[in-house]
Amino acid sequence: MSLEGKVAIVTGAGSGIGRATAVLFSQMGAKLVLAGRRLDSLKGTQLELQGRHVLLVQADVSKIQDAKRIVDETLREYGKLDILVNNAGVEAPFKAFTELSEEEWDYVMNINLKGVFLCSKFAAEAMRRNRCGTITNVASNWGLIAAPNACVYCASKGGVVLLTKAMAMDAAEYGVTVNCICPGDTNAGMELRDLARFTEERRAPIIPKLIPVEQIAHAILYLVSDDATMATGTVLVVDNGSSSGEAPRLLTKK
Repeated sequence: MSLEGKVAIVTGAGSGIGRATAVLFSQMGAKLVLAGRRLDSLKGTQLELQGRHVLLVQADVSKIQDAKRIVDETLREYGKLDILVNNAGVEAPFKAFTELSEEEWDYVMNINLKGVFLCSKFAAEAMRRNRCGTITNVASNWGLIAAPNACVYCASKGGVVLLTKAMAMDAAEYGVTVNCICPGDTNAGMELRDLARFTEERRAPIIPKLIPVEQIAHAILYLVSDDATMATGTVLVVDNGSSSGEAPRLLTKK
């Protein structure tokens, strides 16, 4: 499943799913643009790319000028854009909706949902010139099922799911596919922090089976590959079955 010669932007590429995706894409031959708010984290990912040429863009995807700059710098460096992976996202304050402030709501929605819209808007314009390209949005299984004290996170990721389907309809006329992936709990830093907190709160000696971020990266690779040209508007769930229903068998004791 080669990406040789293709140019790919990965947002939120400094850690977790974004870093794993960038490493895998690099191994498959892609030319990479790593975007994120923290330059030191992006440089950490760059070190794992085995000396391949890569462009780093420090940017905040919730700001329209930054989203445009990511694409502009990509075109300036490589002359085209084939793949966008909208992975940038933030955790939400774990509060009941009645306790959530307007500022907290806006912060999460601006990055998790508005950022996907902005980056996709400018990326799709660039892809349209060649009448081909693919956009993959990283949502969450919490965009499909609700969780307590997580209303804004669930809303933001649920928004990504339906935004994906709507963008797929708009982009089909010029050959661009748009899909999303809904991971469950992975072994990345964000989920590990949440898990420690939940375990402490519940005082329960059980933890979910964490999904290696490399498995999510391989699922994303499929969606952006030439093997998935007939997949668009697709929601791919990789969550160890946790959104299928209440299933204690999916839990494992320490």
